[in-house]
Amino acid sequence: MLLVKNTPFTNVVASGVATVNLPIGMSYNKIILALGGTTFTPSMITNINLKVNGKIIYNAIGSRLSLINAYRQVVGSATCLTLDFTEPRAKSMIEQYVGNINTASGVSSVTIEVTIAGATAPTLDSYSELGPPAALGVIAKHIPFTASFAGSGKFPMKLIDITNRGGIIKRVHFAHGGNLSQLEVKKNGIVIWDNIPTAINTSWQAEYAKTAQTNLYTYDPCADNNYANGVKTADATALEFNPTFTAADTVTAVVEVLDVLGNM
Repeated sequence: MLLVKNTPFTNVVASGVATVNLPIGMSYNKIILALGGTTFTPSMITNINLKVNGKIIYNAIGSRLSLINAYRQVVGSATCLTLDFTEPRAKSMIEQYVGNINTASGVSSVTIEVTIAGATAPTLDSYSELGPPAALGVIAKHIPFTASFAGSGKFPMKLIDITNRGGIIKRVHFAHGGNLSQLEVKKNGIVIWDNIPTAINTSWQAEYAKTAQTNLYTYDPCADNNYANGVKTADATALEFNPTFTAADTVTAVVEVLDVLGNM
């Protein structure tokens, strides 16, 4: 693999949208954003859009992506923020690299947009870990869904439009305000995640060297690094995510899914 510095971002300002167009041809395993300047931290990145052929496939904010990376143990320095399309600890090389962005065929553009807010004299560079050329195939997407819940209790949260089924869900991160206490997941009416409380989920994930983060409940059927355990939506007629709350809360659920570009 290669690690290369990308072309410079344009419009790197204290508050604004910085943009870079990446070259086509190689396969992108991960992209590292390098933050510098007087004051510029991941919390000052209020939006990241990664677009392939103009379609957003990876949407994040700096602070939440830092938590997700910490859970996955994709932990670099405090001034670097990584968009990782691979699974470095997968138990086979095929599973490790499935989802990376192959651009040798089927791709006309790859663009990153980074929205900066409240920085002081920021600098922004990016670096790519590259694999050999290959045609566009299944890619790793980050798709967020946000909903508010008015009080305590158990409520449904719609994440995946079943008409767009076909992707494989690796994990779902529920970023909340502190009041999400447990989660139930059902597929085709069958419970596959049985109202698991935060404390039990945290302990179970630690057995697989995952680090649960405060106010981030992660549903991770692939915690053991076997990605055959991902939730297949191709045969789903119903897919339900039912969080329980101790009080009113607002949740953004980030779905990590393997999918083709044109779906979802």
